[in-house]
Amino acid sequence: METVRIRTPQSLLQLLPRLVGETTAPSLVALPFSAGRSGMPMVVDLPVGGAEDAVAHAIRSGSLGAEAVVLVACLAAPLGTDPLPLRDELVGVAERLEGRGIRTLELLAIAPDAWGDYAHPDVARGPLAELDLLDDPAPGVPAPVPLPGVPVGADGDAARAVAGWFEAMHRGDLDAARAAPVDALELAVALAPRLGEGPGALGVDPAKAAALAIALVDSPAMRDVAIELALDGSEAAAATLAELADPASPAGIASAERFMGVGSAPDVARLTDRLRRWTAIAEAAPLELRAPLLVIVGFLHFFLGRARTAGRCAELAMTIDPALTMAPLLRDIIDAKGAPDWVLRPQDPARPRQGSEGADAR
Repeated sequence: METVRIRTPQSLLQLLPRLVGETTAPSLVALPFSAGRSGMPMVVDLPVGGAEDAVAHAIRSGSLGAEAVVLVACLAAPLGTDPLPLRDELVGVAERLEGRGIRTLELLAIAPDAWGDYAHPDVARGPLAELDLLDDPAPGVPAPVPLPGVPVGADGDAARAVAGWFEAMHRGDLDAARAAPVDALELAVALAPRLGEGPGALGVDPAKAAALAIALVDSPAMRDVAIELALDGSEAAAATLAELADPASPAGIASAERFMGVGSAPDVARLTDRLRRWTAIAEAAPLELRAPLLVIVGFLHFFLGRARTAGRCAELAMTIDPALTMAPLLRDIIDAKGAPDWVLRPQDPARPRQGSEGADAR
């Protein structure tokens, strides 16, 4: 679950592809709100030919419990200097929604050449180029670094190099990685940005390290360790390894709660960095081996409050490997909680984890 503050029509239109994906014009995007939080966006037909009642009914039916809505008309033709099209029809939809207890916060239009506001039809149209300029945060404040989305496979140098190492992998290499899993996983993560570049000055090939990590996380226990390394660091991961021998221990129960988003906030910079690196490894993984990587990436998205992307990772993992039980578990956690405690209630005091101390205490 992401928290985004929308202060201007421009910032809302800038976020439109992120909220609903690619939309085909002509169409009408409806973004419902309840208690200040946005709900699931929907895309319906524009109200042409007297379809105001049908469009308003579709929006009302798909946004049960909503108190307000933002409407964006995605138009196929340029706006030019002509009056905004379908103004009466769209205002009619807004009035019908108002009669059903849903007020319209914004009524906007976006076209191939410009955007407009139906509340101010005589104001000059805004060029699309201005949507690429951040007005929020304030000028001079750096924009947040964008996060990767759902990993998609790519037939590039990295994927070919990883596939080659799978064909050439020796049992001894895998046994050595299993004997020191934290070191093997950390090496793969450290070298992930160089996948496909070949061996470095020390003769270590990032693709081989990634192939070994992919083989390791086929084990549920190693997936836990990989996620723990990203979430709370090496000391917590070492504690998780010790807990695996006794799942009923208090520390083991604490780890399970941690994966459900319970406890204090993790180091966001570390978590974000690990998300990017594991995404690179997942995209280089062969399709038939990618499901466990999608689960790892999905949990990291969930920890960052990105429930929608986390859910897509879980669903794609289930499609690739229906027997992978950790994927539906992630989906269930997302459906039950929406976001971790540290995202939903960041003001809550930290809850330290039993059995760990120092910088990685939870």
